[in-house]
Amino acid sequence: MPDAATDKRAELLATIEYRRACIEAYVREKTPASGRLSTISIVSSAIAAALTAGPALGGERFTAAAQDGLSLEKASTVWRLLCFAALVVSVTAAIAANLAKANDLTSRIASAEAAGAMLHGVHTRLRFAGLSLEDAAQEYRDIVTGIPFVPELPTSDREGAGQVTRTGSRGPRLGKVLVITAAALAAALLVVILVGFLIGDGQATDSGPAAPTTATAPSTVAPPSSDGSADPSPSPTPEVGPVGVFAGGADGLNATLAIVVEGEQASAYLCDGAELEAWLSGPVVDGRIDLTSPGGATLSGTVGDRVVSGEVVVDGRSTAFRADLASEPAGVYEANIQVNGEPARVGWAVLSTGEQAGVVTRGGVRTPAPRLDTEALVFEYQGEMHEAERRGG
Repeated sequence: MPDAATDKRAELLATIEYRRACIEAYVREKTPASGRLSTISIVSSAIAAALTAGPALGGERFTAAAQDGLSLEKASTVWRLLCFAALVVSVTAAIAANLAKANDLTSRIASAEAAGAMLHGVHTRLRFAGLSLEDAAQEYRDIVTGIPFVPELPTSDREGAGQVTRTGSRGPRLGKVLVITAAALAAALLVVILVGFLIGDGQATDSGPAAPTTATAPSTVAPPSSDGSADPSPSPTPEVGPVGVFAGGADGLNATLAIVVEGEQASAYLCDGAELEAWLSGPVVDGRIDLTSPGGATLSGTVGDRVVSGEVVVDGRSTAFRADLASEPAGVYEANIQVNGEPARVGWAVLSTGEQAGVVTRGGVRTPAPRLDTEALVFEYQGEMHEAERRGG
């Protein structure tokens, strides 16, 4: 009769197999959706570029040839139609790209696949290599913590988990329906716009005197010149915002924060030196900063010459932050390294006093980072020396 330890080992093995089945189902479900969105974005961007290539490269000769080929009365109709068509496909590309970005599918699929491989290793070592039950359970918890977005299969029978492949398919179907709907609406809008322009041009020609010959038609209405001379009131050049490194913290998260502001763009790194971190980036507009991270964290507030302050939200927790203009070595530091053939990302938020907090992210698991030499930009990790780099500033 098996003892209690053997029963627990068998239960943990079954739990690992069940979690791997959940990961495999998630990857099968999300990979096609990510591929479709990427394909739509790439193809739409290419079409938009092709639509604008003719006027950009051919100039007035292209416009005149298209006008004669389509039997249009006005040369302006040619580039207007092309611009509106490029607008529609550009909007389609933007919708597809932002849907993929909002769901963060690429990085989530990669994290899920890495977690599945690590669970397979734990399963093998627990079953054949004499891995202790306690160590295996701890490794299992650490791996699963890094993939909270992978749902459990909706079944109480874990033995049949690997056969549940159709559940959860409503997500990709819904995404596909949304993309098709958006494309159909964009195409309908394009048809309405084209018909309106063609009818408007025809009515303008019929209600007035006879149209001039094709020799004079191109000179009556011409597309705006590339140097912008057709615009009577050019917009003023936007002012460049502040530039510098701001360092401080978010007390409600007990975390250190470093922000690099470079005119109209900014990036930031927030971490507690243990397991909480967020890489953020975004625009700086009219004295306001709005940064986001792939993991859903946000940072917003006001930017002054000597201080940046506002609110930061990480993992559903919101707190105020303040970062003051700081001198070296303050800043955001980063390193991307290989550890036993596995990629790892290391980040540090450093204050002007030299105080620093950092996190190593490896295989979806976060651990405290080693101390960084901010002068030589080197650090030691697991007995090997590595180089880091300082962002901006």
